[in-house]
Amino acid sequence: MDVTRRGLITGLAAGAAAAAVGAIAAAVPGRVAFDPEGPRRPVIDTDALESKDEYDYVIVGAGAGGGPLAVRLAEAGYEVLVLEAGPAKTDADTYSVPAFHLFASSDPEMSWDFYPRHYSDRALHGSRFVDAEDGMLYPRASTLGGCTAHHALLMLAPESDDWDRIGRITGDPSWNALTMAEYERRVLEWLPIETSPASILAQDETLARLVAAALIDTGAESAPISAVDLNRGRFDGTLIDPNDPANIEAYREGVTLVPQSSRDGRRYGTRERLLDAAPGLVGNLFLQTDALAEQVVFTASDDGTPRASGVEVLVAPYLYGASPLRRPSDPDERERIRRRVTARREVVLAGGAFNTPQLLMLSGIGPEEHLREHGIDVVAASEGVGGNLQDRYEMTVVTEFDRPFGVLEGKTYGNRRDPGLAEWRSGDPNALYRSNGLLVGLKHRYSRGSEHPELFVFGAPSNFTGYRPGFAEDGLAGANHFSWAVLRGYEESQRGTVRLRSADPTRTPEINFRYFDDGAGGPGSDRDLEAMREGLSRARSINETARRLRFADAATDVETFPGPDVVSDARLDEEIRREAWGHHASCSAPMGSDGDPMAVLDSRFRVRGVAGLRVVDASVFPKIPALFPLMTIFAMSERAAATMIDDARRG
Repeated sequence: MDVTRRGLITGLAAGAAAAAVGAIAAAVPGRVAFDPEGPRRPVIDTDALESKDEYDYVIVGAGAGGGPLAVRLAEAGYEVLVLEAGPAKTDADTYSVPAFHLFASSDPEMSWDFYPRHYSDRALHGSRFVDAEDGMLYPRASTLGGCTAHHALLMLAPESDDWDRIGRITGDPSWNALTMAEYERRVLEWLPIETSPASILAQDETLARLVAAALIDTGAESAPISAVDLNRGRFDGTLIDPNDPANIEAYREGVTLVPQSSRDGRRYGTRERLLDAAPGLVGNLFLQTDALAEQVVFTASDDGTPRASGVEVLVAPYLYGASPLRRPSDPDERERIRRRVTARREVVLAGGAFNTPQLLMLSGIGPEEHLREHGIDVVAASEGVGGNLQDRYEMTVVTEFDRPFGVLEGKTYGNRRDPGLAEWRSGDPNALYRSNGLLVGLKHRYSRGSEHPELFVFGAPSNFTGYRPGFAEDGLAGANHFSWAVLRGYEESQRGTVRLRSADPTRTPEINFRYFDDGAGGPGSDRDLEAMREGLSRARSINETARRLRFADAATDVETFPGPDVVSDARLDEEIRREAWGHHASCSAPMGSDGDPMAVLDSRFRVRGVAGLRVVDASVFPKIPALFPLMTIFAMSERAAATMIDDARRG
């Protein structure tokens, strides 16, 4: 007989949840996991400016855009310097252990904590507003690897239209999914992708029940599952590999273990890309950490066009105002620690959606009136710099169980004598900490959205309700909470701004995302709210299905966030407006067509109005792509490298 929501209890046997776990373990890893060969090796010298101050290319930022770009340019035979404002910091457990990603996001040695506003009106913000900072906590990373050093390791490929859209907006038909497939392939030459050990679920009946509920709740709508199938572990058509090109082309939605960027249960990101490549690129790839860029230096070209010829940097740790370890620096100290590095060919900005527009404006490229307000000489008027800022909307449904999860018993997340850390260090393939904690994910369509999925719902044993001071400790305390996070991709109602507070490069910019049309509402806001409601309803439906399966383990639960009293559309909308967050800031220096006055870049990453300057990071997208950005940024970086090498060889 077919299992439907109405017939769950009578249609399921007590072994169904365990069978579901077995099915996932058998079916997913072979399709999702990917691991190019190559051991990780250390880089010794991260103080390149001690001995050399002239290079072919100078890249500001060692993150998802700048790191892969640097390696490819160095492989092509060019001398490349990567400037990173943060420390080198390699191989700390906080960084390397996938399960510790929340702690990586709050590690003071490599964190930059911004406090943007979601709205212009203070009264529209919710419970996480930090009065002392006049904003909402937004963790970023400043270290070798950039935000790949602290993200939750999710690695999902973009949709085909993410690339096609860039072609339509820029008028450059070479931006299309077919062309970009080659650059995605190049990423997979060096980026390993794994999934969490499915055996984790077999260690905990309650978590297994939640995952089985996700399979049943979603599969029963598209491909009915019989009770016999559940017991025998047959889930063909229900589990998907979200990175399989065939599934992407078919707009498949469904349940999967979440692909993560790790090798043998250790975080793998841009830092590892640089460290792996550097020993074979001696004399070509150079690194300078603790180097805060002050401004791009320009000289006049033969035709009078300003040309980027280098970068002025301050070489000392923790100078930037977003660092929890920040320290003041007076003019005399800055004079002592200032260095000028020369770029024979080009300068590339890869500082991310907050810092790239800040550095452009500090260098005289941006909205003319705004620059003059801060006493900055205008090199090139560009109204689009720092505009068009976009992000996701995210929110969770959190439940509290009447007992701790068995798989978390005794785990202390790195505290003294933590058995979980000992298991991870031993190389145990079933160690809990090899996982980023995200047990299962669901690609889900929005009913009034595009053909491809625009929502991602993913679950973890945590008590996470958004970023606020202390979020890591709070999120992992108690061992008896479960969170379903709902992510709304392809939002339609954010067009925020990044603006200078002053001409001081150590001060953070003023950031306002202007959620939901800055609180004014409109058709885009209505669709974003409706999409979020649908995602939250899906999470609640999975929880209700799990309650009907409670005979498997008898644990009971109650929803604690947003709470059982938040039921009506109006109440949900209110909570979403106040409590939603994002952490994929993008699009603040976008590419565009030649006739677009707000286009900061052309389709070859070149900054308009000057020569010798490009941007290669999440700022470049005209519209925020994909559900999770890193694979898209990596592929974009690979394309930028090919473009720059082609331009250099053609002269």
